[in-house]
Amino acid sequence: MKRQNVFAFTAVAAAIASPSAYAVCDGCVVGAVQAASTMITTTITTTSGTLTNAINLLSTNVANVGSKISDAVVQSANQQREIQIETQRRAEKERVERETELPIDPCSNSSGNYASQATVATGGKSSGYKRGGGGGSSVSSPVLGKALNDPFPSPEVARRQSHAIHTAKYCNAVEQRLGYAGCGGSSMPDGDSNVESILTGAGMPGKDPELTFSTEQEEAARAYARLSLDPHPPQNITKAEAATEQGKSYIALQKMYQANMSAAEKIQFDLIASRMPFPGSNRLIQEIKKADHAAKYLDMTASKQAKNGSMSLAEMMDFESGRRFRNPYWVVAMAAEASPEKLQREMIFMQAYSNELQLQNLRMMEKVGVALGQLLAAQTRTEMRPSIEAQLLRAQSTNAR
Repeated sequence: MKRQNVFAFTAVAAAIASPSAYAVCDGCVVGAVQAASTMITTTITTTSGTLTNAINLLSTNVANVGSKISDAVVQSANQQREIQIETQRRAEKERVERETELPIDPCSNSSGNYASQATVATGGKSSGYKRGGGGGSSVSSPVLGKALNDPFPSPEVARRQSHAIHTAKYCNAVEQRLGYAGCGGSSMPDGDSNVESILTGAGMPGKDPELTFSTEQEEAARAYARLSLDPHPPQNITKAEAATEQGKSYIALQKMYQANMSAAEKIQFDLIASRMPFPGSNRLIQEIKKADHAAKYLDMTASKQAKNGSMSLAEMMDFESGRRFRNPYWVVAMAAEASPEKLQREMIFMQAYSNELQLQNLRMMEKVGVALGQLLAAQTRTEMRPSIEAQLLRAQSTNAR
C-alpha cells in the first residue's frame, strides 16, 4: 500500500514538472523550424532558378532545332523542285532528240574509215605512172607501152607512135567514114584526144559519166595525158653521145625540161589514179549496202566498176556528198523519221548542200588544174625546145667526128 502511494506521488510530481520542461525548449524548436524553413526556401528558390534556366535553354534549343528543321525542309523542297525541273528538262531534251534524230545509218562513217587507205593507194598508183615507174606503167597495148616506158625516141618516131596508138583503139566515126588506113571500130573513139578520158572516162558519145575507170579507160586516160602534155619529148641520146661535153650539156637541158614537165604530168597522173579502184573498196561497198537509203542511191548512181564491187577515191568522195543532198531516198527517210523541228532539219539540209557545193568546186578545180598543166607544158615546150634541139645537133655532130 505504501509502494502504491509512492508511484502515485511520483506520477503527480512528473505531471506537475512537465509543462516547465517544454517551456524551456520552445526557443530551440522555433529556431530549428526557421532554419529549416530558410534552407528549404533557399533550396526551392535555387531549384526554381535552375529549372527556369533549364526551361529557357530547352526552349531556345527547341526553337533552334525547329528553325534548322524548317530550313532543312525548305532546302529539301528547293532541291526536290530543282531535281524535278532538271528531270523534266532532260526528258524534254531526250524527247526532242528521239523525234528529230535520223535512223541509225550503218554507213554514216564508212567512207571516213577508208579515206586514208584510198588516199595512200591513189598516191602510189600515180607515182607508178612515171616513165619506168614499175607496175603502174604496164598497159595491155604494146605500142602504148613502148611510148610510155621506152627511152624517148626522135620526134619522128614519137609521131609515128601517136598515130599507131590512135588507129589501134581510138579512131572516131568521121575517120572511119573517110577510110583512114588502120581505122576500125572503136568503143572509145578519140579516147586518146578527148579530155573526158581523164575526167569522166573514155567511151562512146553520150555515155554516163564514170568516176571509177576500167583498165581500158585507164589506158585511154594515159594516152590522152601523153598526147596533151608532151607527145614527142626530147629524145634520149646514145651512150657515146652522152659521154661528150656537148652530150652532158644536152642531158642537163633535158633534165631542166623534164623538171617543168613533171609538174604538168603530176596533175593528170593524180587525176587518173584517183579514178582507179583502191584495195579494200569492196568492203566499203558492202558497208554502204547495209543502209537502205544509201544502197538505193548506190544502185542509182554507181559506175559499172562500183556495181561489180570496186570503187575509186573519186567515186567514194562523190558518193559521200551525193548520198545525202542528191539522194531522194535520204530525204524521204529523214522526213519520215524526224519531227517537225524545222530549224534542225534546215541545218541538216544546208550542211548537205554545202558538201555538194564543195564537191562541185573540187571538180572545177580539177579541170582548172588540167588546163594549167597543159599551159605549163606548152610554155615549157616553146621556151626550151629550140635550145634543146640545137644542143642535140651539137651533141650528135661532136660524136660523129
